[in-house]
Amino acid sequence: MKPLRPEDPRQIGSYLLRGRLGAGGMGEVYLGRSPGGRDVVVKLIRSEYAGEPKYRRRFAREVNAAQRVGGFHTAQVVEADPEADPPWMVTEYIPGPSLLELVRAEGPLSVDAVLALAAQLSEGLAAIHACGLVHRDLKPGNVVMADSGPRIIDFGIARAADASVLTEDGAVVGTYAFMSPEQVHARQVGPASDVFSLGGVLVFAATGHSPFAADTLAAIVYRIGAAEPELDGIGGELRGLLTACLAKNPEARPTATELLAWLGGSVPDRPFPSSTTVTEPGPGTTRVTTEDGGKAPGTIRRRFVIGGLAAVAAAVATGVPAAVIASQRDERRDPPAAAPASAAASFTGSLTGHGAVVSSVAFAPDGRSLASGGADGTILLWDTATGGKIRTFTGHTYPVVAMAFSGDGRTMTSGAEVVRVWDVATARQTRMISTQTRTGFDTPIGSMAVSPDGRTLATDGAEGHVLLWDLAGGKVTRTLPGGSAANAVAFGPRGGTLVGGGENIALWDVSTGGRVRTFGGLRGAATSIALSPDGRTLAAGGASSATLLWDVATGRRVRTLTGQGDSTGPIAISPDGRTLANTVGHEARGSEVIALWDLTTGEILRTLAGHTGAVTSVAFSPDGKALASASEDRTARLWRLT
Repeated sequence: MKPLRPEDPRQIGSYLLRGRLGAGGMGEVYLGRSPGGRDVVVKLIRSEYAGEPKYRRRFAREVNAAQRVGGFHTAQVVEADPEADPPWMVTEYIPGPSLLELVRAEGPLSVDAVLALAAQLSEGLAAIHACGLVHRDLKPGNVVMADSGPRIIDFGIARAADASVLTEDGAVVGTYAFMSPEQVHARQVGPASDVFSLGGVLVFAATGHSPFAADTLAAIVYRIGAAEPELDGIGGELRGLLTACLAKNPEARPTATELLAWLGGSVPDRPFPSSTTVTEPGPGTTRVTTEDGGKAPGTIRRRFVIGGLAAVAAAVATGVPAAVIASQRDERRDPPAAAPASAAASFTGSLTGHGAVVSSVAFAPDGRSLASGGADGTILLWDTATGGKIRTFTGHTYPVVAMAFSGDGRTMTSGAEVVRVWDVATARQTRMISTQTRTGFDTPIGSMAVSPDGRTLATDGAEGHVLLWDLAGGKVTRTLPGGSAANAVAFGPRGGTLVGGGENIALWDVSTGGRVRTFGGLRGAATSIALSPDGRTLAAGGASSATLLWDVATGRRVRTLTGQGDSTGPIAISPDGRTLANTVGHEARGSEVIALWDLTTGEILRTLAGHTGAVTSVAFSPDGKALASASEDRTARLWRLT
């Protein structure tokens, strides 16, 4: 529990507030005390949302859902006033950590404990579904491990089982690592979706990670829809249970009632599948399960990651989709052609129109337009002065990892399942580079960058290598030795150097293919990389590491940016090299705040709040006066900084 802040209320109704328990995308949660001295949990809508009808309706649904299910399977509602200003709800206080906290602190549970948990959560889901509801956000953070048994909490996005909409006003619901295929693809969601999420929760309880864990949002979305779950180390009847819950086809999953009957020893209506081991077609690969339960003919790399969504999408004045680096040798080269004169982005607010998560953003070199790429493969082009949609680019079938404009702004290159080159004025595809040519497998792009002169493409390759391509001819010209998956790549400002990283971050000389130096100290794999425009400072962060800064010339670490919680998220550096943008927040919150850091002092200058889901990409405008962001909430946003 954290102390109350000056702006927090001290009393709601007849309940005194004692401290802060947490926050979510929509609400603030406090520990309170009833007039009779009992501990209670008090939940309020955040002040910035309290006046919005859609959030008030959602809060009222949460109250109604929690009241309908009852206190045996969730926290009992003590009192609520959805019509108050702000709306509030009081529930019983259930001592105990969440499953997320328990596993992180003490490690995975035993097989017997996971099977017991499966029975208890199945009973809870069966009760929820019997009320005609679908929870839609079952995850480890929403399971309280009480002494009396686990409780399912947070009905903020629960809806009637026959509701036809997955989202409300474009807001993505659920937490992606534990969402079902039908959720991530915006299809009809029913009780079977909760069973899929239950399978993910049980895998987390048994292993400490989700069955579709990956370094980035786009990789998670892809794996949920196309890849087998990671069940390494799980065998016997537990593996059979998890395999059934995680079937891609909702019709192939058992119901919560059938799970409960099987776990309780009775015979369900249909036989429970026996434990099987997935047959691997070759080292490092796993078969793709199609939505109808069949096997796709292609294969995917087991360690497939789509990384660096922000690093490769942050446009600088040259139109390169990442901040850049340079060595002394690189600086001596002739500078690239001057970009068109920059125009200030004057629109501020949300850009809505994507049918899925927005995975990347990139400014055109003149700043007059912004491209946003979606997890559904669609790219939208926006007018930064008005916020109006200019045109739509269709053709990709996987999440758009990155986009890069040519120096004159006439063409745009995008990476997803393949690399496509577009005529910006007509949205017509003019060129394509196949991933089959790239790796020998039909696998999506994990990271991508285009050189400042627009002639060379860099992508991640097999076995941790980075591939350099002649963009016009679509042929590989050089392979740069890696050693670990390159989750993010970026060219130097003159194109003579390239930086890339995953578990290792390296600087290469493009002309020779030699590795110049490496940068160490990051915990885990890098998921985002950005470099100052003068090439002197490298910034990188990962899912389990604070953002680190290095001196590029020496490889020496010069600063650690602390205070951003468990994940740094995407990273971008402003064109003047003075400000770094990343995110502060926690996966359990369901939303994040963008932080702007002073690179000289290491202090946060300001924060930008508005997205209702995790931020997936950030990019500064060419003049540095605006910031663009993308989020799981299906929106891109433009922020005026001056």
